[in-house]
Amino acid sequence: MTEEKVHENLSGTEPLIEIKNLYKFFKDFQAIKAPGVNLKIFPKEVLVIIGSSGSGKSTLLRCMNRLIEPTSGQIFFEGVEITSRSINIDEIRRNIGMVFQQFNLFMHLTVGDNIRLPLQKVLKLPDDEIEKRVKQVLETVNLLEKLDNFPGELSGGQQQRVAIARVLAMRPKLIFFDEPTSALDPELTGEVLQVMKRLVTEFHYTLVVVTHEIPFAKEVASRVIFMDEGEVIFEGKPTVVFDNPPNERLRKFLSKILEMK
Repeated sequence: MTEEKVHENLSGTEPLIEIKNLYKFFKDFQAIKAPGVNLKIFPKEVLVIIGSSGSGKSTLLRCMNRLIEPTSGQIFFEGVEITSRSINIDEIRRNIGMVFQQFNLFMHLTVGDNIRLPLQKVLKLPDDEIEKRVKQVLETVNLLEKLDNFPGELSGGQQQRVAIARVLAMRPKLIFFDEPTSALDPELTGEVLQVMKRLVTEFHYTLVVVTHEIPFAKEVASRVIFMDEGEVIFEGKPTVVFDNPPNERLRKFLSKILEMK
């Protein structure tokens, strides 16, 4: 099965994820303020979340697959409430990939074995299917020649591409990226963003991306959310958000980001 065929069943109008009245408190700190976030994410959509550090972006992302437990609210994946205590969240996570700031690779395993491990332990695939997927995803991220290398022999950008390949091998329906280039030098950022663009333009993945990479967001986002101090302040098309931001807090944020660049 090709990656294109994996996603043929995602064309439709029902949301892949729906969030209702989600908020999160850490003791006295309101990471996502009440009454909370309400959000729908549709198949083949690229949702980009922007905002300053501490605005609630990563907390929202991690609540969506329950890496962080929400204080209150409901999250539905393909119509099933995954905040229900009766749900086996590990089964749901098979369909939701996650790429972190840090690469989270096993340094004692080769590139190939880092990708093979979840296919063996989680999906329990036969060896021939595993080898097929390993080669396929490494070709997708342009690293097939690094199959037998160890992560420590790779650049940071290459390690992040291996982390992406490991997620792709699971063939998820949705992939979260939590500031995937923030740990990289500027010259390595481009190669990771280029792979992410391919996931959109060639394979039509549904992505939710927390990032400060504004040019990337302009190019690939279907929709952009701006968060500030635990709230969704503005939501709109990239052309509106970046070219003619109608919100004062959004304008101030973007001006600071452009100054930093």
